[in-house]
Amino acid sequence: MKEDNYRDSAEVKMITNQVWKSMSLLRGILPVEHHHVYLFLLSAYYDGIIKNVHIDFSNSLCNYIFSSLESEQKYSEILNVYIPILKSIPEERLNEVLHQLTMFNNEILDRYFDEIFDDLLFRLADNQGKYSGEFLLPNEISKFVVEIADMPNWASVFNPFAGLASFATHLNKNQNYYGQEIVSSTWALGMLRLMRLHKHTQINYRVEDSIHNWPGTNNFDLIISNPPFNYKIDPYIAHYFGRKKMTAETYVICKGLESINFDGKVACIVSQGMLFRGSDDQRLRESLVEQGLIETIVSLPSGMLKHTGIPICIMILTRKKNINRTIKMIDASSFVESKGKREKRLETNRLLEHLYKFSRSKAVVEVPIEQIRKNNYNLNVQRYFVEDFRGVPLIKVVKRISGKRVGKEKTLIGKFIRTSNLKDNDVSYQLDLNEIKERELPSHSIKIENDCILISTRWKSLKPTLFEYKGEPIYIGIDLLAIRVYSENFEVNPHYLISELRSPNVLKQVSAFQNPGAITSLNRADFFAIKIALPSIEEQKAKVQGILELSEKFKILQQERNALAHGKQVKSFDEFASLKHSLGAPRQNILSNTKSLIRFFENNNSEAFLEVKKNYRSMYGNNLTEDIGQIKNDINHISSILEKGEQGLVLSNFELNVISLKEINSLLMNLNKSSQNFTLHYDKASPEETKGKAIKANLTLFEILLNNILTNASKYAFEDGNVMNLLVIELKVTEDLMILEIRNNGKPFPRNYDKGKFSAKYTTANPSKGTGLGGYDINRIASYFDNEEWELILNSEEVFPVIFKFSFPIIPMINE
Repeated sequence: MKEDNYRDSAEVKMITNQVWKSMSLLRGILPVEHHHVYLFLLSAYYDGIIKNVHIDFSNSLCNYIFSSLESEQKYSEILNVYIPILKSIPEERLNEVLHQLTMFNNEILDRYFDEIFDDLLFRLADNQGKYSGEFLLPNEISKFVVEIADMPNWASVFNPFAGLASFATHLNKNQNYYGQEIVSSTWALGMLRLMRLHKHTQINYRVEDSIHNWPGTNNFDLIISNPPFNYKIDPYIAHYFGRKKMTAETYVICKGLESINFDGKVACIVSQGMLFRGSDDQRLRESLVEQGLIETIVSLPSGMLKHTGIPICIMILTRKKNINRTIKMIDASSFVESKGKREKRLETNRLLEHLYKFSRSKAVVEVPIEQIRKNNYNLNVQRYFVEDFRGVPLIKVVKRISGKRVGKEKTLIGKFIRTSNLKDNDVSYQLDLNEIKERELPSHSIKIENDCILISTRWKSLKPTLFEYKGEPIYIGIDLLAIRVYSENFEVNPHYLISELRSPNVLKQVSAFQNPGAITSLNRADFFAIKIALPSIEEQKAKVQGILELSEKFKILQQERNALAHGKQVKSFDEFASLKHSLGAPRQNILSNTKSLIRFFENNNSEAFLEVKKNYRSMYGNNLTEDIGQIKNDINHISSILEKGEQGLVLSNFELNVISLKEINSLLMNLNKSSQNFTLHYDKASPEETKGKAIKANLTLFEILLNNILTNASKYAFEDGNVMNLLVIELKVTEDLMILEIRNNGKPFPRNYDKGKFSAKYTTANPSKGTGLGGYDINRIASYFDNEEWELILNSEEVFPVIFKFSFPIIPMINE
């Protein structure tokens, strides 16, 4: 992540890869989050404190390391964190690690060690995902924040929620740094990092709680922070600031402004929700804006940080009121380099150079406070870059259909329309009620009994869809608007209007007005402010004539296709039906008996039964009733497959549905963790990331895919039940994608193995342990989910040699 050119050296690449691969010695020995102990040993070896010639391998190596380092001032501070980790490494393996350190090319290591060390630190963070991403800022982002804060050369800097002291790495030797990090292992690694960058002697970096131990001075030149997003702090602290509740982000802003001198600044990385959320956040924005305390806001897209997919921004605040009554807005999206679907990188040098050259551009604008006031203190940066388009505002040509609210009085069944049901097609834009199943209606549903155009307010585009009322009503929720053409001054063709609402000019306005975040949203006032081109009615009809003709042809083709598909329905095998019938009674008996056993054990707390439960846990490491419950769940899962499986696993028998990420989170959290040779760790996405989002899939097939991957790991990757065997499932959500990554630290696949061989039917890495159908079905299901480009990454990472990656397009889902 560094921007220096030392990486271009083939020698540096070679030795960095050698060191990285040698870290595999810790795989299966230490938990993944403790692998940074290798960097500790590497640093001590480089400094000449641990030397091979001095090691007495006949005695305790851990004692040798302790005695060698305890007198070294820069290592003595962090020894208490690393010695317990070193003691948990078997003597023989620690011996191997120390020997391995002597095998590297010392000449190259000496020349580039500090850079190699920082590169390894970032690799470790990348490899561990959410284990460490929360604490390690990308180098280019921390550098950019320090640069735009523009502090004096002698500045006094305070860094609450410091993580691995990323900001401190960019300070000069004359600047005084004080950082607080509450997690001792994070602090120790941060100290090690600062030692390697030769900054540990000029800073004050402590293990402290930033909320309860905030320094009492008000004379800092800069307070700089990347606080945990949406972390709730104690209500009594919030009450001090006149608020009922408060997050760490708002705390840093409010407390920071109290703690800087008159010329000081607060630089804070926050979620973009801070820019447009209502209630307390809106009142805070209004106060900051009216007092002239906000200097700069920089907008960055989602996917910039390792531990979250939500969009972020950088706020620069000052105690010295802005006499120009403007706020500098910077849209940095055009300075972000995308590396594939998952990785984004800020081009810091190019952006800084642009900011030095231009005070106004397509990326920079000075926004008067009066304009912000008119926008109800919405500080979403994109809305202030919208081009002034000459046209007619929608409020002059359409009217909202309010409909009738269902309410809570009685349960109703009807066709409830979601954003995912709307069309995003220039030719086929009519709502097809045959595609929508009836369901129980939410209480907030609005009944529509008119011809109308349906509009999504929770998607990247408006998805304008024509509904023709023919006696059957539809129901919509808060994510949709129903509008009709209504104007005293203009003639408007509905088909032309739908076409225009998909035009590039409209989409630019939609993008500018939308509030980014967990749910991309467009409020009604902004929708009706969107301007459209409105030629004469004759020109409108001429423009859409060709579209209407294509639409009719499309309908005919659809009807012919449906008729053909119906005529080719595959007959069920009688033998399978007979087998399913034969299995019916045993399945039902197992289900009935497991339910009885669960009730029996749950309701019996006698000493004898408590002893049975205790012995079971002692022998197998699992909860008895939970394992019985898993049997019940497995039988239900088998039954679900049998109901669909007359011809084997025929994917088309499993209908693709809109599945909320809340359901995906729940499924992943409840995966079978017993009867496996590994520990299953799930890094779930946050509620803010998953709210209002869904994917198109089938829950049963999704579970089959996951179980096949888990079974594959249990069979091939882990030959024993070592407590360090680890399989990590990580769910990350961006605005556009749900990214599912499954990785294990077990036995690598053979060197010449790849995704093609893994996915081939009846092909297996170990014929004695399987049929090869698991990988075949994983590939089939992923492809059925429109995920043909899923990745199988083998032997490229030393900590996790096997990594599965799947990417699912996000579908908005407000009414979960």
